[in-house]
Amino acid sequence: LYTALFSLCLGTIEGLRRSSKPPHVLLIVADDFGWNDVGYHQNQKSSANPNGEPTTNGVISTPVLDQLAREGRTLEMYYVQPLCSPTRGTIMTGRYPSHTGIGPSVIEVSHAYGMPGSEVFIAQKFKSVNYSTHIVGKWHLGFCDERFTPTFRGFDSFIGYLGGMEDYWNHTRTADGFSGLDFRNSTTIRDSANKLAPADSSHQGTYSVDVLTKQVDLIVSTHDPKIPLFMYVPFQSVHAPLQAPQKYIDMYKSISDMNRRIYAGMVTALDDAVGSIRDSYMQKGLWNDTLLVFTTDNGGPPGSANNFPLRGHKATAWEGGVRGIAFVRGTNNKDLFPVPAGTSTSQLMHSSDWLPTLASVAGYSTKGLQLDGHDQWGVIARGENTTRVTVVHNCAAADFPRRAGAMRIGRYKLMFEDASMQVTGNMKQTPPPGFDPKQSSVCSPPKPTDDGVYLFDIIADPHECTNLAKSQPKVLNATMTVYDNYKKTAVADLALSHPKSDPTSNPQLRKDKAWGPFQGSKECKF
Repeated sequence: LYTALFSLCLGTIEGLRRSSKPPHVLLIVADDFGWNDVGYHQNQKSSANPNGEPTTNGVISTPVLDQLAREGRTLEMYYVQPLCSPTRGTIMTGRYPSHTGIGPSVIEVSHAYGMPGSEVFIAQKFKSVNYSTHIVGKWHLGFCDERFTPTFRGFDSFIGYLGGMEDYWNHTRTADGFSGLDFRNSTTIRDSANKLAPADSSHQGTYSVDVLTKQVDLIVSTHDPKIPLFMYVPFQSVHAPLQAPQKYIDMYKSISDMNRRIYAGMVTALDDAVGSIRDSYMQKGLWNDTLLVFTTDNGGPPGSANNFPLRGHKATAWEGGVRGIAFVRGTNNKDLFPVPAGTSTSQLMHSSDWLPTLASVAGYSTKGLQLDGHDQWGVIARGENTTRVTVVHNCAAADFPRRAGAMRIGRYKLMFEDASMQVTGNMKQTPPPGFDPKQSSVCSPPKPTDDGVYLFDIIADPHECTNLAKSQPKVLNATMTVYDNYKKTAVADLALSHPKSDPTSNPQLRKDKAWGPFQGSKECKF
């Protein structure tokens, strides 16, 4: 009894000690980063490649990411959405696209909507417990009204671009017949929270990752270590267009396919950038007290990236589009929030989990929030079992006349063929250009039932080879019931009610000639 009470007291003291000083939190998002484009997955056993079959003949060098992953826990059954805006929305709000309306589609740069003003952002929660909050990189959650932009959603500063893609060197975007600069920097104004970040053309001619890492360094170098820091770094890399400094492209002369070669260079440039950020934190003395989360936003695109042996790719709800690279590296300070080094987990996780999980780290409250995410800190820090049973990859709205989308329920994945929900038939596994896989790694595209239904045992069949919909009727019915119950709560994609380009989005109508809040839009509602 005495031993038990003593252990309980020690645990209580340890909990109080850890909660007395919140860690710095660094959340890095890579864009369009394929499952097998990180070093620790290439030609290695993983949840997607249980037999350790070869997955590439052109290994991409990612030594920094590999080291940071080894210093923490890799997440091997972690899911994201098939596209950019929907995943970023889940990270920021802890809610599914089918509950916020941001997805399955992305927010097009000239369309007049954004993440609804009723949604609470993770940066607002960090601010509620006195964190300094900054975003350096890509937004892609709407900007037709300035209140959709980062400095109105809880961030103290924003340095980056508002849309979904742009030129890596000139930081310009052309879409729907309109062109303009898409780069803003609020650090040029005092107390920039709740102020529109001004357009900034001073970085034209400098490669994106170099700009963003320098901006992170500037924030870190002037930060007061006594104030907890939440740094959100959604990189442009490695989204199209395929552009990289020549020195990185030249590292991969052995890769004959030029798109693949450039993409490989972009990945290594990203890896170097993450290393530079780590070094900035070390030089300032913040690293020991920093918790790092690294995640992709969706699978890689075909023709350049490598999601093999998973089926599908970016913009699909097949595993290659939604199973994501992610890892967490804990604080070096063992009195804060360490994570066991050299560990991995295959517990079910989703990008909506970050808001509630980081609540356990930062100490903010999630009371009153209708979250889809689960607190996964016990899984990450102590190897516990997850409380998550389902993941909604995509789901049609409650008033949609039929089932459509994809949903993970336990070990099973239920899919209904429908292009609007990113479930297309005859989907292949797509090896990277120039790689001829072993036949044992490849299977033919599965056939749906007559009414377009698929059912897979993802644990036993991560490549989605065998459709169980006909052979497992009880499982099919049980999973359909779970899907049907969720569908009753689903809302429509806001893209459906904003299908056209808004002429007031034209950046040339603005004084700064840059993409920004629309001028006189009748369609944009915050």
